[in-house]
Amino acid sequence: MSPVRNLSVTGYETSYRLTQNVRDQNGNTIAAGSYVICDNRDTRVGVDVSWTGGLSQLAIQFTGARTGQTKTVATEDYGPIDYRGAGRYEYTLTPGMAPQTLKNGLGAQAITVNPITNVTVKGYTYVRVQGYDAAGGASNIAESVTQIPVVDCL
Repeated sequence: MSPVRNLSVTGYETSYRLTQNVRDQNGNTIAAGSYVICDNRDTRVGVDVSWTGGLSQLAIQFTGARTGQTKTVATEDYGPIDYRGAGRYEYTLTPGMAPQTLKNGLGAQAITVNPITNVTVKGYTYVRVQGYDAAGGASNIAESVTQIPVVDCL
């Protein structure tokens, strides 16, 4: 059994994507094509991760960029130790950022992306992940490089 090491967030995708540029409350532009979390709708999110060693469980945390508030979701121990070194963790956020469902294990299923035009930007969140091996040993904590815009979809 080898411990989980070198965990990183390699990308993300959500079920909503902007069709045009929008401005946030500070006047910053969020580019067309950006994935967003619709805080007033169920939003399917996929987080791509990579690692070395044997992964048994993954914990994901959303951290508000301004507020520092967090929401943490974790998979159950999902069976055989995963030595593939990369995968996608998918889940659904309900309105208000409360986790609704978790997909146990990592997969490569496609998320249906819906174009969205009219939004009100509420803020931004970071994704943080930590992996665990079969003995419960924890990996490093990895954080997404970019913030995910959190919006109300109109």
